[in-house]
Amino acid sequence: MKQSGLEVEEATLRLNLWLTQGMVLAIAAISSFSIHGWQGTLGLFNFPGWKGIGLACCMAAGVVLFSIAMDKYIPRRWQDDGGINEKVFGAMPASWTVLVCVIVGIGEEWLFRGVIQPFVGNGWTSLVFTLVHVRYWKKPLLVASVFGTSWLLGLLMDGYGSLWPSIVAHMVIDVSLAFYLQMTLKKEKGEEE
Repeated sequence: MKQSGLEVEEATLRLNLWLTQGMVLAIAAISSFSIHGWQGTLGLFNFPGWKGIGLACCMAAGVVLFSIAMDKYIPRRWQDDGGINEKVFGAMPASWTVLVCVIVGIGEEWLFRGVIQPFVGNGWTSLVFTLVHVRYWKKPLLVASVFGTSWLLGLLMDGYGSLWPSIVAHMVIDVSLAFYLQMTLKKEKGEEE
């Protein structure tokens, strides 16, 4: 059976996602152990208490609600990332969606909040985090949204001295928005039929 061009493109995007996130995790681990040592790296993963996790979930819920409101009330052309999120997450099974979001949350937070932020602070880390998300550069609203979310994640790290609140918030945001996207795509597809 021959695959369509869209299926090949989706598969290629997913492969790139796995490869880049594997690299992010490897760079985070190597950098963290080199800079902080074994004990310092373990210290980054101290449990902050349930208050920290609860605050992370509340912050994530706020970001998710704000993102959904943007989707509903702001023109799509201001937010379009070229359809990459739709191609990556659109037909992805729920279990894979959660797994991807967990790996992204751990890897990116470990690298940005655990390795970079202690040296350059939250503002510069958020700027670097935003610059790394290249596909959003042409959309000022998305740039502001990514920077703002990153800054909030950095505040969690600063406030608790642990990566867990920012990791949990990052995962909740990504999983929630990926499921929202999948639900929206299914609804649009159902209306077309």
